[in-house]
Amino acid sequence: MTESIVIDSLTKYYGKFLALNGLSLKVEENTNIGLLGPNGAGKSTTLKILCGLIRASSGSVYIHGINVAEKPEQALAKIGTIIETPEFYTYLTPEEILGYLGKIRGMKGSYLRQRIKEVIELVRLEQWSRQRIEKFSRGMKQRLGLAQALLHDPPILILDEPGLGLDPRGVVEFRAIIEDVGKNKTVFFASHQLTEVSQVCQEVAIIDHGKLLAYDSITELEKKYESLEQAYLQLTGGEL
Repeated sequence: MTESIVIDSLTKYYGKFLALNGLSLKVEENTNIGLLGPNGAGKSTTLKILCGLIRASSGSVYIHGINVAEKPEQALAKIGTIIETPEFYTYLTPEEILGYLGKIRGMKGSYLRQRIKEVIELVRLEQWSRQRIEKFSRGMKQRLGLAQALLHDPPILILDEPGLGLDPRGVVEFRAIIEDVGKNKTVFFASHQLTEVSQVCQEVAIIDHGKLLAYDSITELEKKYESLEQAYLQLTGGEL
């Protein structure tokens, strides 16, 4: 199978603090992967390097074979992402902000209008498509964040704790949307919520202190450790 994401010997220092320590893994096309680890394990740092937001101290990352550091525009055209809590111009409506972001990506005309309609329906914001974002709850902003990530129909979604801060109903609804859109895309999904990951992903990579501890299907980890929870606890030596 084609590899959507390749992380090769990735190391990142913040001053003297080692956030990533030679991390390597490969994600195959159309696979949903959960990136699990405690707070401070290196999940967000990994995703930010993949998205070109920060640079690695050493090592490389590739999106569909394209080196992100060398050809960022080509690589990033293939991903949609939510990193941390999405924020938007609050005086605009979802239709307006998606139109603005679509034009930045080079989208235009009837295709852009059609995609705006499709992604608004997909994330269930039809009733609020012409309401100012200043009136939106955190959950609605998260949905709009997913809409902008999907607008250009990228083959890869990179999501960093997308359910963070949502109430239980919001988490369930958001998870259902990701499950649906992830059927035909690669989803790289960072979280420390095991239930959330286990319902969206087929495989997980568990990291801690910037190192890869395990990378396998959830089924195989459950066979080896009795449950995903036990795998996580034994490998990280911590608490949920």
